[in-house]
Amino acid sequence: MSCDLHGYATDIPYLRDFKPPLAPAWLDHVALVAGVEPPAREAGFAWCDLGCGQGVTANILAGTHPGGTFHAIDAMPAHIDHAQRLAAEVAIPNVGFHCVDFTAAVDVELPLFDYIVAHGVYSWVDSANQGALRRFIDRRLKPGGLVYISYNAMPGWARDLPFQRLARELARGSSGDSAARIAAALGIIRTLAAAEVPALAPSFIVSELEQRPADYTPAYLVHEFMPGAWQPLYVTEVRAAMRTIGLAPVGSTTLIENLDPLVLSGNAREMLGAIADDDLRELVRDFYLDQRFRCDVFARDNRRLGGEQRCVALLASTFALARPAAAIRYSAATPAGFHPYNNPTARAIVGALGDGPRLLAELAAVVAPAKDLATSVLVLCAVGDVMPVEPRRAPVEALNRAIFRRLDGPEDIHWLSLPCGTALKVDLGLMRRLRDGEKIDEDQFPGWRGFLASHALCTAAMPRCEDRARRATHRR
Repeated sequence: MSCDLHGYATDIPYLRDFKPPLAPAWLDHVALVAGVEPPAREAGFAWCDLGCGQGVTANILAGTHPGGTFHAIDAMPAHIDHAQRLAAEVAIPNVGFHCVDFTAAVDVELPLFDYIVAHGVYSWVDSANQGALRRFIDRRLKPGGLVYISYNAMPGWARDLPFQRLARELARGSSGDSAARIAAALGIIRTLAAAEVPALAPSFIVSELEQRPADYTPAYLVHEFMPGAWQPLYVTEVRAAMRTIGLAPVGSTTLIENLDPLVLSGNAREMLGAIADDDLRELVRDFYLDQRFRCDVFARDNRRLGGEQRCVALLASTFALARPAAAIRYSAATPAGFHPYNNPTARAIVGALGDGPRLLAELAAVVAPAKDLATSVLVLCAVGDVMPVEPRRAPVEALNRAIFRRLDGPEDIHWLSLPCGTALKVDLGLMRRLRDGEKIDEDQFPGWRGFLASHALCTAAMPRCEDRARRATHRR
């Protein structure tokens, strides 16, 4: 096993994955929900990914935001090589990749950034690299910018600490590359779990490996469980560290967590309301939620928005359906219990977005009052039916052709780029049909033909797609 990067396994590349919450529109939405002014982007913007992995997120976002400047940093040469090859294949001109660790990244000649994101890596690296990451943010964040830091969190990881330590130690004692070592370790752990060893009985991951093994690939397991500095963190630790560089917490890109009634019981909300200290209240909240993975957004000296200003800003935002309308059930199982939202406002929003992304303000004339419109769209976003997106369409044909070419190969990507500045994870069978230009079976994929047409993603099997796209563009 190659562990020459601060004790980090480097012989197995990480997943080729896209993270929708890292998109500028999504981060802006989190800020608006909290009443914080997001970056002004009319004249362009700059975005940076610290620990970008194989660069799929950076490439798709750069390709769908031609007015932005994108940079991505990772210390693994294999990751940067893949990212640069994908950018060259699609001819994405506004993205740059840099093969350096966080310590060296501070000295790379880069612009100031409106957005700096770091997905997952903060709890995988040692304290020296955490400090280097914070120094980078301190030096490179524009006034009024947003920072995203996600990390393994306590107390949710408490029941898996024995599993992680055992997996790492067993892997160290095995032979072969990192994938072979983690496989050998998991074989022993499965035997122990079958024998009902008490220390593994509460483990969430042991249960997941048994029930959903396909979701836990060697690429994920190696990078998640084998770093020598791996350590889940309490929210108070992270907030205290970010405060040293002037960052204040804004909210979560896990959008449901920004709406307490959807995740906490009335008794829990009452109890938390009695805690005056914000950080302590958030820590106790994490105990209620058994928080396992935090996706925190921070800001530095951003202007606060009043209630009316926040509503106006939400109405000026663009939203899209995150799934076909036929898949929306107008109710959701949430941590606080079953939550129905089958009301005329929610249905009006979904109906309007069925023709493609729209400004929320376009519905204000038919749905009143505007406050109800804003409230409903927050709920629809929180439960995953709707997502914040860009108001303008970008060409994505070259991006999706590259993705289709890689499908079923050693570098496959299971995400479909959308012209509105994001991507969707799509059923592999549907991806193959799109690649091959085959007819989309409405019984097998209900609503998807119209959904793709509403995003101007056309195939030979989608008649009148160009007409629908032209009408949607004219309407905007």
